[in-house]
Amino acid sequence: MPRSMLPLVLMVVGLAACSRADKAPEQAAERDPAAQAALNDPIMVDPDLASQNRGNSALSGGGPAQGDLPPFVRTPEEIDAARAAAQTLLGSAPPAAPGPATTSDKSRLSGALTMPAVAAASGLATSACADRLGFTMAWAAKLPAGLPIYPRGHAVVAAGSDDPGCKVRAVRYVTPVSVSDAVDFHYAAARAAKLPAERRREGSEEVIAGAQGGSSYAIYVRQRRDGLTEVDLLTSGL
Repeated sequence: MPRSMLPLVLMVVGLAACSRADKAPEQAAERDPAAQAALNDPIMVDPDLASQNRGNSALSGGGPAQGDLPPFVRTPEEIDAARAAAQTLLGSAPPAAPGPATTSDKSRLSGALTMPAVAAASGLATSACADRLGFTMAWAAKLPAGLPIYPRGHAVVAAGSDDPGCKVRAVRYVTPVSVSDAVDFHYAAARAAKLPAERRREGSEEVIAGAQGGSSYAIYVRQRRDGLTEVDLLTSGL
């Protein structure tokens, strides 16, 4: 190689070395296992991944993944405020609901893991209708006036449809008040709305239900392991 070319060759080699040095940190970061794990972890908005990393899986209601609820306030002051709001809504403190007219050892909702499955298992929706339910919290605001969520309760998941022959609402919510508080409220609210109401017990769940003409509803109330009261509120044709 002519000596006149030597400076040019040395300059090219030096530039290549600098380029490799500049890229080394970036390449090292790309090889970092923690970084790769974070980048390759599935994105949580995928509904198929709803069971991943869920610290409070008892909130699961089925359907598209829902955002995590903020920590639920369950202080005595919050419970008193919820009861006061219920009394204001009804116009007076709700009387105790009558005892169960019927009792069975097992809830008909046993094994129903999604709100469409709950609606179908309750008997308020056919399987074909349940499959058409859409998910949005707006359905919680479309409940019949006589069948509201307990005041200051938090909706967890809501599904519904206004299709002909499939006017259904399926809402799950939680409240810090007791199971008996929720049962008394829903029974009194249904009666105030002139809806037929019967109380029954299915396994560990308290149920308020009624049917009138081609319309019906069912409200399932249970206590969760964390002490909150969970309610499935289902309506058909109302």
